[in-house]
Amino acid sequence: MRNISRLVGPVLLSCGVILSATAAVEPAPPASYGIARIFAKPGLTGYHPEEVEWSPDGRYVTYFLRHGDGGLADLHILDTRTDRNSVLLTAEQLGSAAEPPSDIKNQRVQERITRYHVASYRWSPKSDAIFFLSNDQVYLYDLSSHKITQITHEPGAKRNPQLSPDQRWVSYLTDGDLHYTPVSGGKVYSVMPHVSGVLNGQLNWVYREELELRSGYRWSPGSRYIAFLQSDQRPVHSFPLINYLAQQPSVYEQKYPNAGTPNPLVRLGVCDVQSGRTVWMSMAGTADTYLARFGWLPAGERVYGEVLNRAQTQLQLLTADPESGAARVVVSQTDPDWVDVRAAPHFLKSGGFIWNSQQDGWHHLYLFSDDGRVARKLTFGDYNVLKLEGVDEQRGQLYFTRYTHGPLNTELYRVSLRGGEPRAMTLGSGTHNINMAPQARAFLDSYSNVLTPPSLTLVNLENGRHTLIQASAKLSYRFQKPSFFRIPAADGRTPIYARMTLPPDFDSAKKYPVIMYQYGGPDVAPTVRDVWGGSGFLFDQLLVKQGFILFATDNRAATYFSHRSQALVKNHLGALALADQLAALNWLKSRPYVDAARIGIWGWSYGGYMATYALTHAPGAWRAGIAVAPVTQWQDYDSIYTERYMGTPQANPAGYAESSDVAAAKNLADPLLLVAGTGDDNVHWQNTLQFIQALIAAGKPYQLLVYPNKTHGISGPAARTHLFTAMQDFWQQQLKP
Repeated sequence: MRNISRLVGPVLLSCGVILSATAAVEPAPPASYGIARIFAKPGLTGYHPEEVEWSPDGRYVTYFLRHGDGGLADLHILDTRTDRNSVLLTAEQLGSAAEPPSDIKNQRVQERITRYHVASYRWSPKSDAIFFLSNDQVYLYDLSSHKITQITHEPGAKRNPQLSPDQRWVSYLTDGDLHYTPVSGGKVYSVMPHVSGVLNGQLNWVYREELELRSGYRWSPGSRYIAFLQSDQRPVHSFPLINYLAQQPSVYEQKYPNAGTPNPLVRLGVCDVQSGRTVWMSMAGTADTYLARFGWLPAGERVYGEVLNRAQTQLQLLTADPESGAARVVVSQTDPDWVDVRAAPHFLKSGGFIWNSQQDGWHHLYLFSDDGRVARKLTFGDYNVLKLEGVDEQRGQLYFTRYTHGPLNTELYRVSLRGGEPRAMTLGSGTHNINMAPQARAFLDSYSNVLTPPSLTLVNLENGRHTLIQASAKLSYRFQKPSFFRIPAADGRTPIYARMTLPPDFDSAKKYPVIMYQYGGPDVAPTVRDVWGGSGFLFDQLLVKQGFILFATDNRAATYFSHRSQALVKNHLGALALADQLAALNWLKSRPYVDAARIGIWGWSYGGYMATYALTHAPGAWRAGIAVAPVTQWQDYDSIYTERYMGTPQANPAGYAESSDVAAAKNLADPLLLVAGTGDDNVHWQNTLQFIQALIAAGKPYQLLVYPNKTHGISGPAARTHLFTAMQDFWQQQLKP
């Protein structure tokens, strides 16, 4: 489960060359805007580079840039040697590959593309071509000849195409199976015969969502083998998602493992493309294991896998022989609460590997020898490494990101593989989202802060040159700047970060209503950050102009706290977050300018759960609340996420009962607006219906907004405009005198 309600690098190193942005100059926006303008294409900030990709040799950067009311995308290319930026392929040449995801009628397909960042194009392994999907076929664009060639012809929709490293083969997924065929044309092969209910190379939903895997197969470096995940979904319960808008309703049966119910059986196979023989690796493949990561060692002589037990308290790194399947354990990590699966190990060509571990209570990077022993701890301190961004093995340096100033800033750091003090590569306040070149000789920096939309800059680490690819959108509106500060958590000792935005005509002698936003769930990006908040920020600015104070805070399970602090939620979701939100509520009520009787709370997804939990477990504390796409009892949510923090319902019945909004529905005493999409395949709207049934049984009134066929994001200009207009009206009715 990830926070989706707030849809969205400080000054860079040294000064260098700055080129003009590639985006066309937009006309000046009007002096004010409304909700519809926020969600209309292309929004107030215009189009931004999308699907930014490096060529494997690190020379080129490519990205989509949309244009016009239709939002079709041209593919741009930047040569990092010359700083020449040009259109490589037009939207017409790309065909359906350039279609905006928002134009796709199937909501589940649309959400899969946007939520999981499914690429519409890829670079060839030799950096000499681009290949892309258009109208269900794979096409190849040769950079030297400028020729587009159709390289697949098999009927049927295709996903996740890949070229083998020698570029002799193209592989793709169709109908849940992994196929491969010569690029030059010929017979189509399958790694396994088709079996209904079994996926080969295609990820099941829960692996995509909760383990954040993006591909279910990998070519070996020598192009002889394909390693792939097989997911046997036949033991998994199906959940019906019904399209009631059609005259004859249709049903999509989603394989969705609830907490405590059977999981898909996932094992790792290796197919020899020369013989067509598939060998199963001796790792995972049982009801009590997850295969969280997999891939190839640099020389391609062995395949690796990360195997996590179902309780998620033990993580093993294994390697296996692709010919025999025999495996051996290299490293084992254990934790009494849970082991976070953050990333795959980075294997060095010179030997050894870099891997993340939380063994000292914080997520840090370690250098391991080939036999699994720790050779060196590479990062130190009371902070969590967010991501290993890249490794320059030739120079013996690695790059990682972390928060600074609590959660407010996100910075890039460099440290030597030989050890030493990390050096900040970005400076100042704000958020740097980094996309490192394959050899870590350059990086793309998407920088923003709370008042500044993202800009995109190429930073060359070899010569210090900076190339501006797209500048921040210039908005003429007068925004109210939020303030950041710390307040005490419920324990009275721990400081937690908070954000407050005051109305433009704020008068400390008056009393104002407050809208509190929160998320509350563990292991997600903090709510309080110095980052551009996109449509959520723009909506908040409308509310402050209407006389509301906007407030948000995280809790002691936020990702900028240690693992031990985050583990306070173990077996008891909801309680810790509510305690800290109540502490924040009491802090607000102590302010002379806050009307203590007019404070509302809202959230989306886990935040929707917490808004409902707050109003049912602390009735009367808040005046009203809004819960969008809420989980209402954890038995309804998926196995991997829920069991990580709660165990199974069978082992922890008391924890599930005390964490339930449904069980506490009889306590609801304050107005609550429930919002759900009937096509939500993440948090099924079953959660909302079960909560409503409990309200009916208790004689409690309720308010409900239903969005037919909409998925978890309730996306699209019309739906978003309708939803946020209704939210604005609700706050006006409930919090204004």
